Amino acid sequence: MTLSITPVDAAGIDNLAQGLSGFVDETQELQQSMMTTLFIAGASDASDGRCSYLLLDDGSRMWVPNSLRCWLVDVSIKTQQYQSFDPVEKLCIRVTASDGTTYVYRVGFDSWTATSFLTQLSHMTRQQLADQVTITLRPKGRATFVDVSYCEGGSFHRVQLPESAFTGEKLGYDDKLDAISYVNGTAQDNDDSPIIEAQVSESQEEEPFEVPPEEIDELLEEIRKPKRARRKSATA
Repeated sequence: MTLSITPVDAAGIDNLAQGLSGFVDETQELQQSMMTTLFIAGASDASDGRCSYLLLDDGSRMWVPNSLRCWLVDVSIKTQQYQSFDPVEKLCIRVTASDGTTYVYRVGFDSWTATSFLTQLSHMTRQQLADQVTITLRPKGRATFVDVSYCEGGSFHRVQLPESAFTGEKLGYDDKLDAISYVNGTAQDNDDSPIIEAQVSESQEEEPFEVPPEEIDELLEEIRKPKRARRKSATA
């Protein structure tokens, strides 16, 4: 990154450094994180049936195709803090797309989508979890469900769930934690894997690929937070 210097005052006494080696700009990191987070929401006419979107830095949504070919990296639980609301837990599934881009699927931990995600992943073998997969979001009413296909013999096969998996109920908290532990036992090996790096396609995959408004507002507010004005010292 190239070093740039931005004057804060007209006299040029105080300046802001951008791109200084070794220093981390948290605002830029947050903005970059938001632009690679796939927020899962219910499909609508406005989204043309698509179920997830990337939040751009101007607050607009860019809806992406429902299928993404990728490698699983890890699954985690994040707690979203609000100023005026109770904290909410989010399920985050980090993946590496076939073009090398890292995305994070983000959805409410207590949602049907989270149950669908974890049910699919927990019924895959460790070999299937370690190989490339295709994640497909499927809208059903106001909910969004997930299909996962694994690669075997040069083609993709949809994960087949046993009858016992169709209970009509969401997974319990402990069951979700067990599923996360199982997936992370293998999927984390895919982080920075040289095998994945070698298999990343040079041609980007176009075919592959509700967050509450208050959450979007808070995230954008953090990104756009103005720099604190420089206090003028009193003259003697």
